[in-house]
Amino acid sequence: MSEYDYIIVGAGIIGLTTAYYLSKWDKGSRILVVDKGPGPASGDTSKSAAAFRVFFTSRINMYLARSSVSFYEEIQRNGFDLSLRRVGYLFMADKRKMEELKPGLELADKLGLEYKVIEPAELKEKLGVRVEVEGTEEAEILDAKDIVAGILIPQAGTLMPDKLATYYYEKTREAGVQYEFDTKVTGFILEPRKPIGIEGEPFPWQDKRVSGIITENGREFKARKKVIVAAGAWTPYLLEPIGVDSFSRPKKRQIFVVKAETDEQRRVLFAKGLNEFGVAPMMILPNMAYMRPAPEEVSFWTGYSDDIGRPYTLEEEPVPEERFYTYTIHPLISVYFPQFEGVKPSSMWAGHYDLSPDKQPVVCEADSSDLVIAAGTSGSGILKADAIGRIAAAVALGWDTVELYDGTVFHTKWLSYRERQVDKEYLVI
Repeated sequence: MSEYDYIIVGAGIIGLTTAYYLSKWDKGSRILVVDKGPGPASGDTSKSAAAFRVFFTSRINMYLARSSVSFYEEIQRNGFDLSLRRVGYLFMADKRKMEELKPGLELADKLGLEYKVIEPAELKEKLGVRVEVEGTEEAEILDAKDIVAGILIPQAGTLMPDKLATYYYEKTREAGVQYEFDTKVTGFILEPRKPIGIEGEPFPWQDKRVSGIITENGREFKARKKVIVAAGAWTPYLLEPIGVDSFSRPKKRQIFVVKAETDEQRRVLFAKGLNEFGVAPMMILPNMAYMRPAPEEVSFWTGYSDDIGRPYTLEEEPVPEERFYTYTIHPLISVYFPQFEGVKPSSMWAGHYDLSPDKQPVVCEADSSDLVIAAGTSGSGILKADAIGRIAAAVALGWDTVELYDGTVFHTKWLSYRERQVDKEYLVI
């Protein structure tokens, strides 16, 4: 049986950032990262829309995103290319959506975060968006309303998740972190803190700790200090058999790529005057369908987060549903961008959101068991990963506070489920 100081289950972006900060802050410790995939970030991290923003309705999410994005920009300034582009996020709002965005705008004002209000006429001129839709047959069917304003968030944009994961992976390998890929965790080792030498320990009445993991091929790995579970959508399925609630559940999300082949479509993609790159921002329509620019592919990545009607289930190999594009995403987009009417997807993929009830991360030790949970990133794991990794490492080290990259002092129990200090997040895309 192999022994380590820390064992991290999951080599997605949260597991990688946690390993990175543990290796920095507990130098010389033996750290093992285990993942069922063939390499780092081969699960839902690789299937992300790979966009970032600092604009949320909750203060905590703004803190996490702001510090993480600042760190990513520093990485790129220092010469490690993340393909990070500040193309911006553009929320196109009808009257209903403007009311929903107000808490986020008020919070942005308090925190000094920049945003710009764009009038409908300018949206129409620069992007070719149909801002007046009411009265059309499509709008009646879809309950689509006129766009009354655009809210442009400059500190937002896109990056490549595989490049971000590679940065943390390479740095942790340099620090001596070990990895076991193609290794599925099937259980955990439970041991009494004060063994009495009777067969069958630990008994329910004994104080126990999670001391290691068991893998599918029967191998066991022991952790002298902590086991950290950062397995994203798989987290509840790993923890529920030992009676631990991760307060997170998976839901499938899908991305469909549409090519900008006509002159009218390319004018939308290569819109001028909204950022320094001469491309459209990440656009979120009033109905919450989104269009993420991929200018290197001359395409948009499109998606929509369906809630009621979409079950909380885990698919080991999630399969995209072209019918979902045809009857949901395509109508929601083409009502505002008729340039894309009739366009079929050129490619598609699916992954999961790891959703918590308040749409905020859950990072804590489970009942003094030496088991740390880092879950519930709710679709924004990549853009908050650096901050979450710092917090998860700090929890594993037993710290009360941790300093985020931008200097924000964060209390490690703010994201726990017993002493939680968060507001519900309403702006999940």
